[in-house]
Amino acid sequence: MGGIKRTGQHLQHRREIEGLRALAVIPVVLFHASVPGFGGGFAGVDIFFVISGYLITSTIMAEVATGTFTLGAFYERRARRLLPALFTVMGVSAIMAAVLFIDEDLRKFGQALGASALFGSNLLFAHKVGYFDDVEGYQPLLHLWSLSVEEQFYLLFPLAMVWLLRRRPGWPLPVILATLGLSLAAATAMIERDPQAAFFLLPTRAWQLMIGAACAAGVRQPRPRPLPTIVGLALIVLGFAMIGPTMPAPGPAFLLPTIGAALVLLYADPRQAVGRLLSLPPLTAVGAASYGIYLWHNPLLAFLHYAWFGPAPWTLTLATILLSVALGFASLHWIERPVRNRSRLKSRSALLAFGLGGMVLATVWGTALHLRLLPQSGPVNAGSLVEPVVIPAGRLAYVVYGDSHARQYYSGTSERFGNGALLSESACLSLPGVSNVAPKEDGASCKELTDRLVKLARERNIRTVYWAQRWERDLYRNAGGASLGSTAGAGKAELLAGIRRLAGALPPGTRIVLIGNVPTAQAAGPQMAGGYPRCRAYINVACPVQYPAAQAEAHAVNLALADLAGADPGIEWYDPAASLCGNGVCWIMLGDEAVYADHTHLTPKFAKILVAHWPAP
Repeated sequence: MGGIKRTGQHLQHRREIEGLRALAVIPVVLFHASVPGFGGGFAGVDIFFVISGYLITSTIMAEVATGTFTLGAFYERRARRLLPALFTVMGVSAIMAAVLFIDEDLRKFGQALGASALFGSNLLFAHKVGYFDDVEGYQPLLHLWSLSVEEQFYLLFPLAMVWLLRRRPGWPLPVILATLGLSLAAATAMIERDPQAAFFLLPTRAWQLMIGAACAAGVRQPRPRPLPTIVGLALIVLGFAMIGPTMPAPGPAFLLPTIGAALVLLYADPRQAVGRLLSLPPLTAVGAASYGIYLWHNPLLAFLHYAWFGPAPWTLTLATILLSVALGFASLHWIERPVRNRSRLKSRSALLAFGLGGMVLATVWGTALHLRLLPQSGPVNAGSLVEPVVIPAGRLAYVVYGDSHARQYYSGTSERFGNGALLSESACLSLPGVSNVAPKEDGASCKELTDRLVKLARERNIRTVYWAQRWERDLYRNAGGASLGSTAGAGKAELLAGIRRLAGALPPGTRIVLIGNVPTAQAAGPQMAGGYPRCRAYINVACPVQYPAAQAEAHAVNLALADLAGADPGIEWYDPAASLCGNGVCWIMLGDEAVYADHTHLTPKFAKILVAHWPAP
């Protein structure tokens, strides 16, 4: 919906609102492109919320006043405005993700795709990812959280407004202001306790929409005033300058750009300076295409960053920005306007069929990616095939214990050794009284993992423990959190002592088989941080297939563990490097097969190859 002004019984287009849209979308694009000086550019989304609240409220009030408002027409306009361009971008993004993404990233993309189709992506991201985290699978569609917030708002707000306008005509503004205050208070309170929820969810974003709604409900006939618009523009610029990625969002600092936007909405007019500035043709053109630009820029930048190792050259970034703008204008002229003008999808039934079809297709496709029902795009992490804890009924010959590196072996041990248990927790090295849980982290389940192992071994009479880990970790006392250093350095003695303590706590006669740290792919260099399959997605680096054995992860720790096993008859040792390294090198690829599914975890085939060399229970 374009910029509007209420004049009597109709709505009139306002060019300065299109200019304000441009002022919102340009910093967002430059922020996602990591252009220096635009670290606060993501606050442009907050300005969009204010504009949206203002326009929706103005429309509802005008139509209720003239008796022309219907929910069917309202939601049809929203669908025509949002869905065709959105589903186009989602479809193209799905194709690009299928071509570029490795399995785990494609799975996350599927989650984002399905959630976005149902306008619930903000709910997904609130639980899965911070907005500034580098979670590549979610990244192409991460910006669609704001559309989910708006759509959730559209489901609730019109119903409440229409009821108030018809039954309690004096109540809309007080209710809007009360909602604004409660939402802002909730956002401020949640920023420290749950910053992701505060950032992504409607209850903590509603105050920005309510600022726009209050402008529409409180000022029936705005009058042009130069000074407030100058102050408003200054607040917007100040907000972009002050806000940065480390600032809690959407906290009180975000009042600067949102109040600034409100002042522009209320008092700007093409007859005064700020109105003339915002009504300049380049700005109004960008503003008119802002929805398409917003939709396209983030997937294109995300796929560029996925395919380029390290910071992309400014020329490529600039080309991607220009392509986003071009596609935004193409979307406006070939998709958005024809659908809004009913040149395409002319009837409501055609629009409904398109909308439902797109939602169903994206949801089914996303679900299939999430459940890995489609052919895999690359090797699978062997540990992803089982749950962290598996304790079958019946006699248990062994237990596989440790972190996700233990989990990757469980399918192989089940095939070779039969019935056994799995007791693991990701990123956890647990010893009696000691763990890798740093101070201020909860980590209670990791600290208690050794106690669970001892209890399980006693209750089920388990006599063999296969203990597999990433062994190079920083250690801390469970009581007090004192740092003990890295297991490769000062913490090595505590690691060895902790293993002996656990061996002593297990039932007499229980043996421990220590499984050494796999060499990992990551040890080959920074381009291997996601493993060989991930490295192959880069177009600007060569991916090594082997590296010197001395670089293997936890090489020194493995030597210490081997010495410990050699001195204790109750502890045995197996070194994965015996199968994964030779002639002074460790392999990332053997033949045409990847050894690792990611930066550290083995593929199912190579996990089973290692298990074939383990001593039997």
